[in-house]
Amino acid sequence: MTKRTWRQVVVIYTLLVCMLLFLAYSRFRAHGGDAFSAVVRSLQGEGGRGWSTLSYSVWEETIASSEGEYTRMNLLLVYGEMPSESAYPPPDPPDFYHRYRTTVEQSSSVLYVDVETHLAELDFDLLHHGLVERIVDQFKTPPRVSLVEALRTRVELLPYVVHNIILSFWDFVSTRDACTIAAILGGPGLPILAVLVLVPSWLALPTFWLWVVLSVLYVLLPPRAWGWMRAAVVRGWKKIAKHRQ
Repeated sequence: MTKRTWRQVVVIYTLLVCMLLFLAYSRFRAHGGDAFSAVVRSLQGEGGRGWSTLSYSVWEETIASSEGEYTRMNLLLVYGEMPSESAYPPPDPPDFYHRYRTTVEQSSSVLYVDVETHLAELDFDLLHHGLVERIVDQFKTPPRVSLVEALRTRVELLPYVVHNIILSFWDFVSTRDACTIAAILGGPGLPILAVLVLVPSWLALPTFWLWVVLSVLYVLLPPRAWGWMRAAVVRGWKKIAKHRQ
């Protein structure tokens, strides 16, 4: 096998293994995922878990006050099909908890903030004053943060995307183990994932589709066609530079 053939095999393998994950992650980022992740990071709970699909992302956080009152926060970011009620299992016992919902509509997504507690709504507001309002404000107008913090936020929920998109049929695999398996299997796609993390959110989906198109063209087109395309780009660039002068 020639070097080009080996490269084509790697490109096809990366597409087959990583395409679904990269599509899910780029859709998540393009529809408010960065703000959603920042909100999740800001919750001060005893423990949380998340899961994602191609249409929505969910985060569930358990919060206990100093008085020992139990509250479960459910954050649901929808950018496609609304999930069924199974995404929110009914309380046990069903009449013991109340659910208070706050809805935040954006241009391409909707955030649902559900509070499940046996407290009356007024009592919850007194005990957790301004909690829901802070979540809404932080999602609608994320605060300015450093580049390091922004990158940390962008990858915060990525393990849950990996676990639920790629290895959802292996329920016995932990999130950490799922990420390890995905990193081993999808090693050639890690540079593409790094690009999807680094680009601004509005470029996430275009970058994904550009990678898919270029990968397909690399497999299908002969080397001569790439030479013609390279020459055409060089000629066009020279014309632009000459016109500017």
